[in-house]
Amino acid sequence: MAGDRALAEMAARAAGRVGHRHQGLAVGVLSAGRAATVGVGHVEAGGRRIDGDTSFQIGSVTKVVTALLLTDAVVRGEVTLNQRLDTLIPLAANHRDGPPITLGDLAMHTSGLPRLPPGLWRQGLRNRHDPYASFTTDDLIQALTTPPRWSAGRTVRYSNYGAGVLGEALSRALGRPYHQLVADRITGPLKMSRTATDRPMGDNIAEGHSRRRRPVKDWHLPALAGAGALRSTATDMLAFLDAHLEPTASPLAPAIELCVAPRRQIRGALRIGLGWHVLDRRRRAPVWWHNGGTGGYFSFVGFVPDSKVAIAVLTNTARSVDQLGMQLLDDIEDATER
Repeated sequence: MAGDRALAEMAARAAGRVGHRHQGLAVGVLSAGRAATVGVGHVEAGGRRIDGDTSFQIGSVTKVVTALLLTDAVVRGEVTLNQRLDTLIPLAANHRDGPPITLGDLAMHTSGLPRLPPGLWRQGLRNRHDPYASFTTDDLIQALTTPPRWSAGRTVRYSNYGAGVLGEALSRALGRPYHQLVADRITGPLKMSRTATDRPMGDNIAEGHSRRRRPVKDWHLPALAGAGALRSTATDMLAFLDAHLEPTASPLAPAIELCVAPRRQIRGALRIGLGWHVLDRRRRAPVWWHNGGTGGYFSFVGFVPDSKVAIAVLTNTARSVDQLGMQLLDDIEDATER
């Protein structure tokens, strides 16, 4: 455990209740300026214990980083949310009867693109242990020549494809690879030293495991990096979330404020901003959240601006940690109110 003792003990109790289902867990908690990280379990059988600096694949939590990269470019005047995708990727087709796909559509999942690009299913079936690995940028551009089934701008349909296309579009607009843009514009300014697309050096790396806790390989997403290629730690995720709880103190304040603003209703109590989902809770303030998963990892991050509480949960087991994350947010809020 590291950081505020009371928060760490609360996180440790919550993680301990589900720890037997996971090879390992790293939990980070923020509350009113206090922070703590807790590790449960091991990076692999017989390996070192997990802590706040252990590296995990974070899967689709990458999407909120990609969305922030977009709004940072908007704030700098380099692109706009309404900019057409085909101005950056000319071969990108639009729905024949609908408006053109915009960069904002890609971040908000209103592009009309399917969950996965055409052609990926066939490639993925040939390599189920690393299904995105052989899907290249050329494959991505070729897939974009197929007009989307649905019209852009109308309905929220979650799309890994769209988020990956956004990462490629930003790379073309800004003239640098996605991983370098993330380092220069997001992780560098926010001091997230162990967040990147590359596997870090050293032994503090959580090895992925299946739902039955059998070792599995990392996933690689060379053409869809913006959808899920990042690795991170509980400590780094707290730095990212802290910037969202206190955006005025962050070097990315205008970009964060643009990114988190709710824009569309999905269904019931669920709305969406750029990248972030927003859940309107009964008798509690709304929570901004995202989850992620690859073949051997799951992740959850969430924050509540009104109560200044945030949580990051990372596991190296293919089991969801959404329930743990949401419950721990409630527990921290309740403890803060007492």
